[in-house]
Amino acid sequence: MDNYGNKLVFVGGMGAGKTTAIRAISDTEPVSTDMPLSSDATEEKSLTTVALDYSSVDLDEGELLHVYGVPGQKYLNFMWPMVCTGAIGIIVLVNACQDDAVDSTAELLKDFGVLAPDASFVVGVTKSDLAPDFQLTTFRDALNASGYQAPVMKVDARVTTQVEFLIKTLLSYQHAGSQLAQVHAV
Repeated sequence: MDNYGNKLVFVGGMGAGKTTAIRAISDTEPVSTDMPLSSDATEEKSLTTVALDYSSVDLDEGELLHVYGVPGQKYLNFMWPMVCTGAIGIIVLVNACQDDAVDSTAELLKDFGVLAPDASFVVGVTKSDLAPDFQLTTFRDALNASGYQAPVMKVDARVTTQVEFLIKTLLSYQHAGSQLAQVHAV
């Protein structure tokens, strides 16, 4: 029997790889709300998600894992509470080439931590191959210093096995009963 409690939500800024990751793991063609970017868009990205992506993954015994992707832009945050209700996990994707990667990731962790307090979180860093100066441990340590403790790993959103590993890490964290740990400074 389907259970919408089997819900994962991918979040992140524009170009982080949410739609790509969902396509990589989907058993069916995802429903997408991609729209063309303005004429000043970068050559590497011509579309952006303006509401959400949705797909499903078949699990054992006929259950479905419902997978959603929501844009990280604040002006589209009206979708976030509706999609996050009942989510067991939030996957935050961040583009390693982004100048403000730590701050924007910490902000997403904060916002979605409020919207989905019972969910587990994992951070996937995409496009690290295009950012030779990116250091995963430095990034993770900066998130920890900002008060957020969650698994952080590099991922190629185009590679099914890497996205599946990211999800398995999140689900292992969820199974262990771990939610986003936010450390409050004293």
